[in-house]
Amino acid sequence: MGKNKDIGHLTNLMAKSLRHKIGAIVNTDEIYANKYAKDSENIMKEAKRVLLRHNWDNDDKIEIKEQLRVKLHKDLEEKDFLDDRKFAIMDAEIEKALREFGL
Repeated sequence: MGKNKDIGHLTNLMAKSLRHKIGAIVNTDEIYANKYAKDSENIMKEAKRVLLRHNWDNDDKIEIKEQLRVKLHKDLEEKDFLDDRKFAIMDAEIEKALREFGL
């Protein structure tokens, strides 16, 4: 895969993982919260494999962050069953994930 396709794939995986993680955080009383937390970890492991395919320069890192923010915000808007606190923690979770990935 080319770098641009991998950026798209990486941000799709990260957005899905963070959506699940945020869902588990804001709706801890729901039955699915533990499953979402586990799913989040597994999806993030897959994203790490995509991350290792390339050396990412600063422009790539900026593009990843921008795409991730847009995709995650859109995903969270569609999930109206999640508590509205989802947007309050979104940026912090994005930053945490990007730091973990060295981005």
